[in-house]
Formats: sequence, structure tokens, C-alpha cells
Amino acid sequence: MLILEGTYVVQPNKKLAIYAEGKELPKGTLESDIEALQKTCQGKGRCDVQVNTQHGIMRGTLIEKKPYKFSGWHFEGHLAFPPKA
Repeated sequence: MLILEGTYVVQPNKKLAIYAEGKELPKGTLESDIEALQKTCQGKGRCDVQVNTQHGIMRGTLIEKKPYKFSGWHFEGHLAFPPKA
């Protein structure tokens, strides 16, 4: 499981999208997280992650989305809270 260090904003439906292209990274996104996602998920197209969100730590699977005509390269997926011990 890849642990990301940035702080990300999850949508109300618990969907997260991390955009890797653009002049500036979105607020809370770290360059080191983008590099780790590219390195870990390249070839597989998906990877399990743990991220810090506005609600606390969440886990899930992010899927690599290739660039299309109007969107840049990014990862997206749905997250959930980890089970309580």
C-alpha cells in the first residue's frame, strides 16, 4: 500500500481525483506523491493508497486515467475509512 503525504479533499461521495498535469499542482498535492503514484502504479494501472483527507486517514484504490482531449493525466478512485482495530 502506497502512503501519500499530502492532504487531499475528498468529494461527498468519497471520490478522489489526483491530477498530475498542469502548471500548478492542486492545493495539498505534493510532487513527491505524484512521483510515487507514477512509479508504483505504472504498468499496473491501479494501486492501493492511504491518504490524509479533510476527514482523516482514508484508504482505497486509485486507477490511472490516461489523458483525453479535454482532460490531463490523473488518478481517481473511491476511498473509505480503514476498519477500526
